[in-house]
Amino acid sequence: MISTQPGGYRLVPAEVDSEQFEKLLAAAMRERDKGYLDGAAVRLERALSLWEGDAFSDADAGDCVAAEADRLAELRLVALEEQTDVMLAMGAHAQVVGRLKPLIERYPLRETLYRHLMSALHQSGRPAEALAVYADLRAKLAEELGTEPTPDVQRLYRALLSPQPKHHGSTAGWPPFATPAGRRAPSQLPGDIADFVPCETTDVLAPALTASDRTATAVTAITGQGGAGKTATAVHLAHRLRPWFPDGQLYVDLGGSTRHPIDPAAALAQMLLALDHPMSALPEGIGAQAACFRDSLRGRRVLTVLDDAADEAQVRHLLPGNVESAVIITSRARLTSLPFTSRVEHDEMSLHQALMLFRRVLGISRVDRDLAAAREVARLCGCLPLALRIAAARLAARSHWSFGDLVHRLTHRPRPLDELTHGPLSVRSCFAPAYHRLAEDDRRLFRMLGLSGVRMLSAPPGTELPSLAVPDVAEALERLADTRLLKVVHTGGPGAVPRFWLHGLVSAYARERAETEASEIERAAAQELRRLEDREAAVPVLPAAIGRVLAGRHGSWGPVGREPL
Repeated sequence: MISTQPGGYRLVPAEVDSEQFEKLLAAAMRERDKGYLDGAAVRLERALSLWEGDAFSDADAGDCVAAEADRLAELRLVALEEQTDVMLAMGAHAQVVGRLKPLIERYPLRETLYRHLMSALHQSGRPAEALAVYADLRAKLAEELGTEPTPDVQRLYRALLSPQPKHHGSTAGWPPFATPAGRRAPSQLPGDIADFVPCETTDVLAPALTASDRTATAVTAITGQGGAGKTATAVHLAHRLRPWFPDGQLYVDLGGSTRHPIDPAAALAQMLLALDHPMSALPEGIGAQAACFRDSLRGRRVLTVLDDAADEAQVRHLLPGNVESAVIITSRARLTSLPFTSRVEHDEMSLHQALMLFRRVLGISRVDRDLAAAREVARLCGCLPLALRIAAARLAARSHWSFGDLVHRLTHRPRPLDELTHGPLSVRSCFAPAYHRLAEDDRRLFRMLGLSGVRMLSAPPGTELPSLAVPDVAEALERLADTRLLKVVHTGGPGAVPRFWLHGLVSAYARERAETEASEIERAAAQELRRLEDREAAVPVLPAAIGRVLAGRHGSWGPVGREPL
């Protein structure tokens, strides 16, 4: 951070925490002004996480330092106020109440904090407490300063006395309006998650879903591997956008990742029933039923969430046709043949987001006093949202456990996925459906990867592994990537051989399958491969390693291929 210069020393501004804090605060304000609340929330959380106490608390260097400390303290308070304002706009009223009460005790005359607390209490269904907060503020101001609350606070007080609801914040796009009298608006969304961690996916999709100048139905998608938090993100976004779709919100779990996905006709019937369409008048054939669905939405602003779609064919007849309505689809498949307004590949969390989730579930103090171990838990979970939530749930259920205890269990138990199961939640459930849909030769290759410990690999076109009954390894790797069991991490230029990466938890699952299903040939080949110290060097000699194991032996799948893998 410090470099020597002629005549003295110089701080590198970009590496100073106060400089980073001010840049993040400014970026958050820009995101908020654009209506991208999730982006603003992420940057505000990162900015405030840089603080570890009062500025310059261990320095006594005169008035200049004291003035700078006061300036930074004021900016920190501004950031806290902006954070609560953004959280209110996102609907996190209960969380705001818990955060504001200790702040008010520390800053008893800061009226913005009182105003936010009044709003949060009122929106949480606690209007009497909200009015009591105003009375408390008014009494303190009269006693300390002999003044009345600011006009903004007084206006909010009068609004709380009125039966009309107040809306806080907005997202760019069509303004909300009321549902016409006599028309029932279905509201089928699952409950939102109070400790949802903001992500860029919602910032990307919200403008596409609410843009007022579009000429076709907004069809958006959140795709990604199992356990990445696609459903939670879609439901959270749908709740945020409810005011823009006053004619209803439909939700259908299509079960695409299960062995028995729902039939599109059954999904259509479910949505038509919610829209008060008489089932007795439903025509024959899915095409005619889809036309009835589109006709039922004519002139209506309805948001539809199609969760866990299996493929394009399952959702093609479930899309509205009117410009006023919008759709959010989640799927493990990439769904590239549908006409999307916007599609986002939803990935693992960042380390910062993972720690934010731990803090929201377990409390800031419990995480920060064991921060290094918390980071290690996040790393061992691969920052996969479902794994992180399970880890947090297990720690919440066992208050006597530390993060270090969980690290030990994840690294020393023979089956680490046992530690990532809690009640109905299980990381295995993310990978099992994809594995069971694989052809047997692809399963053999997947188990081989788990046994070998190889995490990064590639194969030129035409590579064969006859000993494992894999006729084209390159295509098999592509199929594993299509099912989200592998991730493409590098493609290079035209004609380059792509490289694939095996997530740590997926590798653990592959080892579990191999323990019960692998053949002796697979085990012997993997054992040979594990003896190679350099894992990068292991990749091009995998067939040769299998060949050495089988030398002089006739395998049931024929001669061993010699192409490099």
